[in-house]
Amino acid sequence: MKKTIGVISVLLSTICLGNDTPTIAVTGSGTVTGKPDMLSIIASVETTNPNSEKAISENTNIINNAIKLLKKEGLKDKNIKTENYSLNFRNDYNTKENEMKYFVKNQIIITSDDLENTGKILTALNNGGVNNIGEVNFYIADRKELEDKAYVLAYEDAKSKAQLIAGIDKFSITPKDINLNFSTPRPLGYVFASNAKMGDATIPVTIPNNIDVTASMNVIFYMEK
Repeated sequence: MKKTIGVISVLLSTICLGNDTPTIAVTGSGTVTGKPDMLSIIASVETTNPNSEKAISENTNIINNAIKLLKKEGLKDKNIKTENYSLNFRNDYNTKENEMKYFVKNQIIITSDDLENTGKILTALNNGGVNNIGEVNFYIADRKELEDKAYVLAYEDAKSKAQLIAGIDKFSITPKDINLNFSTPRPLGYVFASNAKMGDATIPVTIPNNIDVTASMNVIFYMEK
């Protein structure tokens, strides 16, 4: 597992007046790299029609067809769910007359640990008639172990910088306050290109080898002779 230490911002020490013990505040960060083991896809189907029943029926047929094809690729009921269903009656600005139509929208949410099957999943959605495929997100399902290691690196990093600054005047340091922050990594995304919808060939997807998990913390140390 690759480990790196991020760039550190050192906040210059605040020397307290009178008999107060001087302190130094630093920010440290640590990064641990892990392999993604889960994928998620949010796709949506939107249909329009002046007749509400037809708009609903068309949307339902596309959703059902897409789910059928997804199951042929090995996905189970637990991997697929639909949500955020909506029915609206509004102007269709794609027509010259701005005709009033019913707009039906439904989302298909897919999760799977079979990352190698991502391209086939996208192809099934495409062939099923899904007309809006967003990002494909690759992520680490259980990040606790990685987060713990990142916190250790962050503290070591903060302590190292504090020792460097305090050592200039031959101070020793002891921790006073620790403020933990965890930077949740934004899942790496795959944007579904419009030209990828051409033909029935499996849609190519590049799966990331690693994802960075980064922790940071603000630490205040006492400085003592």
